[in-house]
Amino acid sequence: MSGIGIEQIGLESVTIQLRSMPDRVRQALERAVETEALNLVRIVKEDKLSGQVLGQRTHRLRDSVHMLALESDADTVEAAVGVNLKDAKYAAFWEYGFTGIEQVREHTRKITQAFGRPIDERTILVRAHARHVDQPPRSYLRSTLGEEADGIRARLRAAVDRAAAGGAA
Repeated sequence: MSGIGIEQIGLESVTIQLRSMPDRVRQALERAVETEALNLVRIVKEDKLSGQVLGQRTHRLRDSVHMLALESDADTVEAAVGVNLKDAKYAAFWEYGFTGIEQVREHTRKITQAFGRPIDERTILVRAHARHVDQPPRSYLRSTLGEEADGIRARLRAAVDRAAAGGAA
């Protein structure tokens, strides 16, 4: 039987390597890899980004997590799960953390207290400034893959075994 390995490449992809695989086995594996990738997306959205790791404010980060690609060639089936960075540019900030100086643009904000005392709500101007940030990582993608890796390997192995034996994937 072909060996199955799960390899984490950066933030986004998992590569399953197989050699000399019959078409029936390849198709079964492609379906199983797609199912596992969609399951990872579900876990990230429903668990990690719904309070377990990060709470919700706008749902923008959670809604930007998708299966980005499913590719297959002679000896590899690969699914990429990640974040659409056009929708959530700050995704890496939470996944990897950040220590450094952040430039804050000028903006307005509403305040309801001053010096610890309640006041009538008013809008104030906050001028542009730099601030030091020390945000530790709060992984939602890599941690999910790490937690699920053994189960993914087992389910992919079972799908390959069923297909190789001539059964349904």
